[in-house]
Amino acid sequence: MSLRSWTTAVLLTFAATGCDRGASTGAVSGAQQPSVSFAGGGDARLRVAHSGLRRVSFHPEGEPDVTFRERVTTDGNGHFSVVPVEAVDASVLDWDSFELVQRTLEGFIFRYRDFAIRDPRLFERNWRTTDLGQTFTVASRTCRRYRIERIDGKATVYELSVDVENGMVLASDEFDASGGLRASMTYESLLFAPELSGIAWHQPAKEIQLDPRQELEVARPRKLEPKLLPEGYGLGEAATVEEGGRSWLKRTYTDGVEPLFFLQALDPAPAVSLDPESASRELTASQVYVYRIGSATVIQGKVDGADVIAIGKATEAELLDLLASALPD
Repeated sequence: MSLRSWTTAVLLTFAATGCDRGASTGAVSGAQQPSVSFAGGGDARLRVAHSGLRRVSFHPEGEPDVTFRERVTTDGNGHFSVVPVEAVDASVLDWDSFELVQRTLEGFIFRYRDFAIRDPRLFERNWRTTDLGQTFTVASRTCRRYRIERIDGKATVYELSVDVENGMVLASDEFDASGGLRASMTYESLLFAPELSGIAWHQPAKEIQLDPRQELEVARPRKLEPKLLPEGYGLGEAATVEEGGRSWLKRTYTDGVEPLFFLQALDPAPAVSLDPESASRELTASQVYVYRIGSATVIQGKVDGADVIAIGKATEAELLDLLASALPD
C-alpha cells in the first residue's frame, strides 16, 4: 500500500472513531483512582486467548451513524485477527468497500482504535479513574463498570465494563461534552481457549521498532524532531516503516490512552497533488494542509522540505505547534 493509501486508511479509521468527546453530564459517585486491574500487565486482549463477536457503533457529529459486527480472535501469544462480519440496520451502504478498508486496516484497528492504556505512567498522570460501583453482565461475563476521564486539557470520557477475572474491556462507551454517545463497543459472545486452526492471523507490514534514543543513527540528516507536544503527551513508540517503496520515520505519541502520529519521509518522492480545497497554512520554508476527519486533526505537506504527516485527536493549533517545534534551530 502506498503512503498516500496508508494515510487515507488511517484517516478513514479516525473518521470512524467518533467525534469530539467530553465529560458526560451528571454527578459521579464512587472511589477515585481505585486499583484497576486493567491498568497494568499489558493488553489483556493479547494475554487472554479468546474469540468474540463484537458490535461496534460510531456516531460522528453531522454524519450518518455506522454500526457493524466484527469477530476478534487472539491466541494469547501476541497473534490476532479482526474480521468484519456484517452491517447492522443497513448503516453501511457499501459493505464491500467498507469491508475492504477494515481488512486493510486490521493491524491499525486492533492496536489503536479501541480504548487501551498505552502508557501506565502517563495514564496515571493524565486520567482520572472512578469505580462506578456497578456490576454488569457482558457476553455472560461479570464486569465492573469504570469511568475514565481526562484530568486536564481536552475533556474526554470513557465508560468501560471490565471483566473482573481477566481485566478485558468487554464494553466501552465514549461521550461528548453534552453526554451524547459518540462510539461504543460490546462483546455479544465470547469464547476462551477457542479452536485456532484455520485462523488467518494479521501479518504486519515492514515496520522496524526503534529505541527512540537511537533515532539519530537511523534517520537522515534532515530528521525533524518535535519538541512541543500537546499537553500531557509523551513519546510512546518510534519505528521505521517501508511503504510504497519509500522509507518513513514514524513516531507515535500518547497521553496514556489517545495516540498521535508524526511521520516523516526519509527519502525523496515524486510530487503529490494535495486536495486544493483543503485549508492551507504556511510555516517558514514550508507548506502544509490542515483538515479534520471526525475528531482527528490531520496535517499533511512539507516542513523544511520534508514530507510529513501528523494525525491525532488534538487541536489544529497543537499540531501546528508540534510541526513548528520540529524545525531546525
